[in-house]
Amino acid sequence: MTTWGTVKVDYIINSIRIMTTFSKANFKTLQYNSFRPHYPGSFYKILGQYTTKDDVSKLPLKKAIDLGCGTGVATYPLLNICEDVIGLDISPKMIETANSLIPQRTQEFGVDSHRISFKTCSTEDFLHDDQRQIHDNSVDLITAAQCIHWFQDFPKFFRNASELLKPQGTLAYFYYVDPFVVDFRGAHPRGESKIEILNKAKELYHDYVYNDETLIGPHWEQPGRTIIKNSLVDVNECIPQDLYEDITIKTFSPNFETGDVKPHEDDLCLEKTNILVDDYLNYLRTYSGYHAFRDATGDKDDVFKRFKDDLFAELGWDENTRIDLVWNTGYTFIRKK
Repeated sequence: MTTWGTVKVDYIINSIRIMTTFSKANFKTLQYNSFRPHYPGSFYKILGQYTTKDDVSKLPLKKAIDLGCGTGVATYPLLNICEDVIGLDISPKMIETANSLIPQRTQEFGVDSHRISFKTCSTEDFLHDDQRQIHDNSVDLITAAQCIHWFQDFPKFFRNASELLKPQGTLAYFYYVDPFVVDFRGAHPRGESKIEILNKAKELYHDYVYNDETLIGPHWEQPGRTIIKNSLVDVNECIPQDLYEDITIKTFSPNFETGDVKPHEDDLCLEKTNILVDDYLNYLRTYSGYHAFRDATGDKDDVFKRFKDDLFAELGWDENTRIDLVWNTGYTFIRKK
């Protein structure tokens, strides 16, 4: 039997790198929850089909654990495919927000509020709260949304997750990184083609977020940001073939040159359409790299105001310009043998 006090589960939870940005008293978790993209129902349909080997009559699953749950953006939709859902995160403020949303979100899903709970990643707190125990080979689904790139020891994580999962249980991790403008309206371009403008917008984004050493780039927590930018290749290479099978890896990135800018049916589709440039910038302000940059420099010049001014000056956009965003995304599903 495995309890939340054992070394095994302790490692799974505490392997999430401590991201102090999201634990600070002045971090606005409700704002974070509002501006961050939400995983669509279509993705959970894909996940449900995988977990049941395309026999969705077997849904709902009995038990799911969502690691690094944050405010529950990826956790609540699991109620569509699982009876009992637990969300865990290292940030008390994130968990506070997730718990505050339980009445509203469970009402939206039309389910009993007792089917979902959120706890901090401190195993001691988890034990103190309700003495919950979880047996080996008892969990149907373990998910890690937008967090596995912070884990410290991927092989060990995979082994420990395997011990908790039922035979044929699913480990699923997925991510999004870097939204790109794939269309715009209400602009006044200066003789450039749409592809040229979109590529220029992408280049400006990379300059402000990564390339310029005086801006946000040096302030990302590493190696996590590089790992996720590289589509979790470093993580996927560590999947132990003796423990898992049916390995499914899917990635999507908009391609302006080919015009393939919209995710396909089997992709993790994350997009926001017809939004203002200010909405785009509000999302960028939730970046942990930006918060670290602001803490280190004070950001007296307002880096995103400068970015906005450059977008307007170089692309012919203005306050009324509407844009469509599509994120680079990916997911990995694996099944315990």
